[in-house]
Amino acid sequence: MGEERLDNEVDPEELRKQFWGDADTADTAKPNGAGAGDWGEPDMEVLRLHRRAPPRFPIEVFGDTWGPWLVNAADAAACPVDYVAMPLLAGVSTLIGHSRWPQATPGWSEPPHLWTVVVGDSGVGKSPGADSLMRTVLPELEHRMIGDFPERLRDWQAAQEFDKAALKQWQEGLRAAQKGKDQDKDPSKIPPMPAPTASDIAPEKPRLRQHDITIEQLAAILATAAPKGVLVTRDEIAGWLTAMNAYNPAGRAFWIEAYGGRPYRVERRKHGTEPIEIPRLAVAVYGGTQPEKLVELIAGADDGLLARPQWAWPDPIPFRLGREAPQTTWAIEALDRLREFDLQPGNPPHPVFVPLTPEGLQWMEEFAREMEARQAEAGGLLRSAFGKARGTALRLSLVLEELWWCAAATKDPTAFTPPATISQKALAAASMMVNDYFMPMAERVYGDAAATESERAAATIARWIVKVRPDYVHVRHLQRKVRLPGLRDAEKIKQGAGVLVDADWLRPPPKGQQGLRARIAYAINPKILERLK
Repeated sequence: MGEERLDNEVDPEELRKQFWGDADTADTAKPNGAGAGDWGEPDMEVLRLHRRAPPRFPIEVFGDTWGPWLVNAADAAACPVDYVAMPLLAGVSTLIGHSRWPQATPGWSEPPHLWTVVVGDSGVGKSPGADSLMRTVLPELEHRMIGDFPERLRDWQAAQEFDKAALKQWQEGLRAAQKGKDQDKDPSKIPPMPAPTASDIAPEKPRLRQHDITIEQLAAILATAAPKGVLVTRDEIAGWLTAMNAYNPAGRAFWIEAYGGRPYRVERRKHGTEPIEIPRLAVAVYGGTQPEKLVELIAGADDGLLARPQWAWPDPIPFRLGREAPQTTWAIEALDRLREFDLQPGNPPHPVFVPLTPEGLQWMEEFAREMEARQAEAGGLLRSAFGKARGTALRLSLVLEELWWCAAATKDPTAFTPPATISQKALAAASMMVNDYFMPMAERVYGDAAATESERAAATIARWIVKVRPDYVHVRHLQRKVRLPGLRDAEKIKQGAGVLVDADWLRPPPKGQQGLRARIAYAINPKILERLK
């Protein structure tokens, strides 16, 4: 095998002969029954933990302009297109923000903000895919949001100084009156305390993105710097999820409410006397995670939080260097039209409600009934996800409609009027994406989280077999030399191997190897290697 043997290990050639015999009789019966004809058909689904294969990403819903942009950006990042599209959806929903809400009926409207999470092992392109938007496009749009902020900050600072001077003058006059220095000590003639001209909350620099943030910080930003909402983005979403209650025991409940766009008041403030009023609490979220962390993230009671994200977990693709850079300048100019959307004047300012067309209403009713029927048959987190599906489709329909529009506006600058309604086409595309992509992805994510430790160990060993194509699986060799993730002790390796025995991947060691200090090795089904040719 080209490796130095450990103490008490058998010679690889001796073990190979024990399992396979001489090379010229490899296809005949072996001492332990290892001939290819004696094996059953291996269950290849153990590689996927018996979860469904990922659905194809529906690139066509993005149209003939954004679709090619996504493909080019994915090629440049050497990643699946899913890893570029998911941050785009979350980012666009933030740029639209509270300026426009999709409306199904007068009693049902939603903020457009989307939560998207990508899943994949390290090195499969999650971060490079997001960089197509996060590294260049959104920072430039955020820079353009600054506008007259420096002037507004100077005005506030000047007003603060004026208020301090006025208060000091009033206090001096009051003290003089109390000491009898003034002839007229009639309290009614003492001037009232001057009313402040500046808010106790300083103007915040406009924000589009946030990373690690507390509830109080987010509330202040939403109230002043980002009335349309912000995008909370974390390269590793587990950090955001696990830290929700770190500073506030009600943190998780706050973030659950940060999806619905309802009024919210933050009372617990370290500074200032007035509560922070948020007319519509909604933020967009984008992040990534690795498959091994799904169990930790999804563990516990279903409070609805993890039913809100839309998941993307594509299979990795072979690495290939991209030859063309994505059209960053075009993307910035197209999305800048969405940045310019603003809330309607009022107290508080309010969004423009963009209704479905009559045809879209009928489509929505049929889609909602289908999701309701599937929800009744589902359980756990998937049941909650089906419950959110119609709202997701409504939000996504507006995001797609505005994406199509801003792309078209770059070709014809005179067509600057945004859509007044959500077309049936947009709702059909959104509902198709929810039904055929997001819900299957949810099944894939939630199903993997339900896998047992033994099944995960089996999948890890199976992937190693596919990659290395060894002649046998030697427990001590895996434990001490290979050191697969999560398989550092012999008992876990044996548990995983036991699952692979049941799946006709491995054959148990001969009885002579079953002792306490035995050199335990499992024969590998030769049909696996045949399938990999």
